[in-house]
Amino acid sequence: MKEKDLKRAYNNVLAQVISSSQQYLFAGNLFGDIFVLSLKELDKGTEEPPGKLKIFPQGSTVDINCLQFCRDFLIVGTVGVVYGLQWNEDDEVLSTKRSWEVKIPMQSDAVEVPDVNSLWLSPDTDTLFAGCGDGIIYQISLEDGRIERDYRGHTDYVHSVVGNSNGQIFSGAEDGTVRFWSTKQLEQTSMIEPYTKSQLIRTDWGKWIGSVAVNDDWLLCGGGPRASIFHLRSLESTCVFDFPGRVHVCDFVDDGVFIGGEHNHVQSYTLNGMLQANIPVEHTACYSTVWQTAPIKFMSIAGFSNRLHILKDFRFLDSKIDLYGNVLGEEDKDSEVDLEELEAFTCAAAC
Repeated sequence: MKEKDLKRAYNNVLAQVISSSQQYLFAGNLFGDIFVLSLKELDKGTEEPPGKLKIFPQGSTVDINCLQFCRDFLIVGTVGVVYGLQWNEDDEVLSTKRSWEVKIPMQSDAVEVPDVNSLWLSPDTDTLFAGCGDGIIYQISLEDGRIERDYRGHTDYVHSVVGNSNGQIFSGAEDGTVRFWSTKQLEQTSMIEPYTKSQLIRTDWGKWIGSVAVNDDWLLCGGGPRASIFHLRSLESTCVFDFPGRVHVCDFVDDGVFIGGEHNHVQSYTLNGMLQANIPVEHTACYSTVWQTAPIKFMSIAGFSNRLHILKDFRFLDSKIDLYGNVLGEEDKDSEVDLEELEAFTCAAAC
């Protein structure tokens, strides 16, 4: 099998982010490739398909688990390290050299280097929070690249880290808990366990929390348990969403709730749980969504597929954009991949 065909078949995009200028979309996959799309291509006002993407390989050993953007730096989270790449927007070029990197410390009882699974950037302080496979959240200063402190309490790997304008941090993990933190306190301030609630637990799918979203008053989370909204003060579940699959992404979007995961549709709900859009996708599983309302309104959905699914009104599928096979200057490679390479690629895509 040709390498390009194999990558098309097993492409798994875990991470997306929009540039600080809100003009470019970045998507990273488990093959170590970063794709860049100019959002102007989505705003042509014609039926013409979007133009080709640019690709910036990071190396076949780099699993791109999560992305963030700060000023003119793309921030990459992978196994054991967070690093920054300078983005030259005038030339549309991503540096091939790492401008800085922060290594995640390996705990004394650990048997492997922890993955960096989730990144959240505080827009007010340029402080980065990294949720990792060792169950720890690391607070990183982007001023000097120093790990300022860590947040310990989870007993299994962290899947999702987010924050709000009130200075609170929230994390969801494989241990089934969502924990609340403050940068001013050493210990967690609160905790919820969705799997303990009869209306949320789905026994066959476990207790893990795959995604957390938050605003000033409400928290949304889901995973093995059903997606639900919790009030931040009372910690009570006020609404349950009947998304039929395991939940890997959820967010508050445009006065509603958006949920995706291991299902052939992503869904949009009102805040009181009424389904308002059921959008078909090709992904075996949806692992990443990013969106904005201005200057170009769009949402991009990605996962185990070679395509980005684009929504311009957050209710209907507008277009699909191929990744491999749609790259500017991409050369036709005739090389064949042997069985060992096929197994390695397949494992990387599936893990």
